[in-house]
Amino acid sequence: MMDVIINSPYFGVALTLVAFLMAVAINRKFKTPLTTPLFLGTIFVIAVLTMANIPYDTYNSGAKYMTYMLTPLTISFAVPMYKQLPELRRHALAVLMSVLMGVVYSVVCVIVICIIFGLGDVVARSFVAVSVTTAIAIEITEKLGGIVALTVSAVVMTGILGASVSDIICKKLKLHSPIARGLAIGNAAHVAGTTKAMEMGETEGAFSSLAIVLSGLFTAIIAPFAIKVLFW
Repeated sequence: MMDVIINSPYFGVALTLVAFLMAVAINRKFKTPLTTPLFLGTIFVIAVLTMANIPYDTYNSGAKYMTYMLTPLTISFAVPMYKQLPELRRHALAVLMSVLMGVVYSVVCVIVICIIFGLGDVVARSFVAVSVTTAIAIEITEKLGGIVALTVSAVVMTGILGASVSDIICKKLKLHSPIARGLAIGNAAHVAGTTKAMEMGETEGAFSSLAIVLSGLFTAIIAPFAIKVLFW
């Protein structure tokens, strides 16, 4: 009976949804970074697969259908952006400069760390798009000749970490502007962070969505140049 359930094409989807709903229920009672639904749900899935000795391929045979929703989900972030269009136009220059500086800092830090620890240019090419949403990061890594598996792992971990601690960091830094919070979260933690930003407010969600788009565009332009310069 258990083999039939595990090998079902719906197993991966069911496990993911159950894990996430459990994480949401726990997070409602215990509000801490460690109980962030995205983080805790991931832990639940890993725990079940490990304890039941279920291969990842078996799980992913069903869960991959949820992955297909990443692209339309990302596109749907255009809705809050459209609602905040007057604000976006009013702060256009500040938005462009802040996201650009965030991308430059992220790209250079990743490459410098790889150089310091002797990780090599292949690892740098794989991690350079760490703060970009998965769909865009994969394309950037493929163009740079990096390892897509490393990219996806790094992007997921970055998103989970960003979504988990973004609220705390904003409070510690006394970042009260919803525009600044949205841009910072979207620039650093892409889609996962944007879901958290939308919980904070509509303005945060809109500017976080915009940061996703701009950071992906800027990273695609800056990353190849930085790789060539620092690994010349």
